[in-house]
Amino acid sequence: MVQTRRRADAARNDDLLLDAALELLREKGPDRITALDLARLAKLTTGAVYARYENNEEILVGLWQHRISGPMRAFFEASLPAMNPGPRRAEAQAIMAKTISNPHGPLRPGIALLIASSRIPELQEIIVPEIQGWLRDMGISDDRSDVTSLQKLGIIGFVLGCLYFAAADMFDFADWESIKPLAHFVLANPSIDGLGKIESRQPSTVTVRSDNETRDALVTGAARVIARGGVERATTQRISRASGLPPSALFNEYRTRQVLFNDVAEKLLRAIYRQSRAEDGQGLVEVQPQYSVSTPTDYDDPRLVAHRHQVAHTAAAHQQTLIAPEGLEQRRIRLEFHLAAITDPDIHKALANADAAATQFTADQMNAAFGIPTEFAEPLMRMSRLFMQGNMLLEEISHFLHGRDLRYIFKPLGEAISLRVINADLTPSNS
Repeated sequence: MVQTRRRADAARNDDLLLDAALELLREKGPDRITALDLARLAKLTTGAVYARYENNEEILVGLWQHRISGPMRAFFEASLPAMNPGPRRAEAQAIMAKTISNPHGPLRPGIALLIASSRIPELQEIIVPEIQGWLRDMGISDDRSDVTSLQKLGIIGFVLGCLYFAAADMFDFADWESIKPLAHFVLANPSIDGLGKIESRQPSTVTVRSDNETRDALVTGAARVIARGGVERATTQRISRASGLPPSALFNEYRTRQVLFNDVAEKLLRAIYRQSRAEDGQGLVEVQPQYSVSTPTDYDDPRLVAHRHQVAHTAAAHQQTLIAPEGLEQRRIRLEFHLAAITDPDIHKALANADAAATQFTADQMNAAFGIPTEFAEPLMRMSRLFMQGNMLLEEISHFLHGRDLRYIFKPLGEAISLRVINADLTPSNS
């Protein structure tokens, strides 16, 4: 009888600790959960915490296994009916919208755990094999030439991107209706017919330059350290070493570590986002220096032809670069600052400002160069970053995307954009 009561008490304590840990993950992120905070929130002793978990990493593992893994798998699986027309597609979209918009469920804080898992060995050794198993169970092949598998990964990456931005309160549901018909067209028309070999690219080097060389060196060094270990683990000593400067130089320029991070976030994120979106949107800007603001009315308008080529080649190559091993540092910088933005108001502000400025910049560029209306280009760019960031995170947690030909998604996306610009109906079954 006593033994049964002890087992019941232990199970109750486990639930209390996991519920408290989930709230701390939501409030503070994965790098700031302490045994003392956990014990206080659960109204237990620190002894009760250490009786169950050896360290903070094991707390995160417990969260994944008992609070996040099941709902995350269900979220992935629920997205796949969106591939096929019919009533299940509408049902899948409703489930996605409900899940993404829920600020109280386990999946928004779960995004923080996924982002951090690549640099926390205890999490990575559990999460990556588990997610790889899910994907195989969903019929996704290891064959990198399997187009149907690529489409499934594209859907999962996209909805993961939606959840990723929702976790930082940066998902705009007003874009949903603009996105749906484009996504349906892409799924119905996978093709790389007529395309040449994709261009090999190297990740762009983002350099912050101002009139203060010392600050520029510190910002660049901090970015490198954050990419490797996250914001919370970026100590002043590590930043100084990466910058090639003594710690005194850091404190001469910045009163506190937080002030440095705010400066890094503002300068670096603005440079990264603007450059990345500019690379996605480049093309006719160089071909046609006389900008035209008129909207094309013909699918074969030279501006739309050039835009389709740019999407199928340049944008696809740019995004494939970001999920390649060579793009790891660029990926990690984006992911780590997004993770910090979920719980840090200053970094969130810097990220939101950089995102909005880059979206407006590229939308204006697309309008000037390709004649694509700004009111359509802006949600299009927000859709693009959902897909890009979601795929980067999916690659981090599964290693399933690199080596697949994203042109099967980007070529029909370019075609769908042209049809929308000239107000042509997309195929009824895909609308």
